[in-house]
Amino acid sequence: MLKRAEWSTGVKPKRVVKHPVTAAGGAVDLVVLHHSVTSAGPLEKVLRAIERYHINGEFYDIAYNYLVNEEGSAEGRGALVQGGATGAGIDSKSLSICVLGDYETAGKDGVSTGLVDQIAALLADLVGMGVLASDFELVPHSQYKATACCGKRLKAAIPAVMRLVAGATWAVTGATSGGVKPVSKKLSDAQKLAAIAAILEG
Repeated sequence: MLKRAEWSTGVKPKRVVKHPVTAAGGAVDLVVLHHSVTSAGPLEKVLRAIERYHINGEFYDIAYNYLVNEEGSAEGRGALVQGGATGAGIDSKSLSICVLGDYETAGKDGVSTGLVDQIAALLADLVGMGVLASDFELVPHSQYKATACCGKRLKAAIPAVMRLVAGATWAVTGATSGGVKPVSKKLSDAQKLAAIAAILEG
């Protein structure tokens, strides 16, 4: 995962609001999935464009906690800062992940198995960091707002993502981390084939 300092233009957020759950050492159990409706890549180029657009516009920082595409994932606001993409009532108890690309408009981006792998890996990382509960729920932005976000193709792939995440083995680490960490385990070919099948069925 790219840290913000590795890709950012260096522009400073207008203000920073600590996440009321994660900044206090807790773990959220909700992730809201968005799509950027931009180009899907290259990763760092699109990240910088979104950062400039958000900070120069209606947001006080890049709106999302994390962003991801087929190349990999990147830190936006990070886990300890409240996101600004879904709405204050939801942002205060969730993390927001933006998938780069347009997964609603006909003829635009499709959901590949590589992208599903990257989203699942990011979620597993967040569980491992102790900021996301292992029994979390992954939902589209449209569940909380009248919007097409995160796009019908990405929404259809949510079960495939969750199937891959469920393929990881988790171990409670207790007081040492305050959360749950993944035991090292690569996803099997069978799990990836199951994800492909889920995407095709969607």
